[in-house]
Amino acid sequence: MRRPVKDDEGTILFLTIGLSVVLLLLVAVVVDVSAVILAKRGVSSAADGAALAAAQQPDRTAIDTRDNALATRLPLDSALVSDVVSTYEADADNDLPGLRLVSHVEGAAADEAVVDAYRTITLPFGGWLGVGRVQVHAVARARSPIIG
Repeated sequence: MRRPVKDDEGTILFLTIGLSVVLLLLVAVVVDVSAVILAKRGVSSAADGAALAAAQQPDRTAIDTRDNALATRLPLDSALVSDVVSTYEADADNDLPGLRLVSHVEGAAADEAVVDAYRTITLPFGGWLGVGRVQVHAVARARSPIIG
């Protein structure tokens, strides 16, 4: 008796290769998304720290000329805020290369420091997936302390 001939010889090999390619693509996407999430956390942390440091830079002339009202916020000195954020950016460059911090003062009483943080990262598998580089952005705000 002869064995019937089956046409499905080698099918397992093609299924294994196909599933391996899908698995490798899935791993690449997970690694790239994880890199973006970690970069976002780092940029957000740097923006928070810079904003908090900037919010501690009151306008010294406003301290001398303010009225004796209780529980008021001091206006911030834009030049000091910019200097502190620039120093923070330079210090963070070792841990977050390519970090760029942009600051300005907002609020009706100029009592809120706003820091925009930007960083462009190269994804580990981005070239294979056609993405390559991604810019991560975060914004942090901090208000000056209340004085009495």
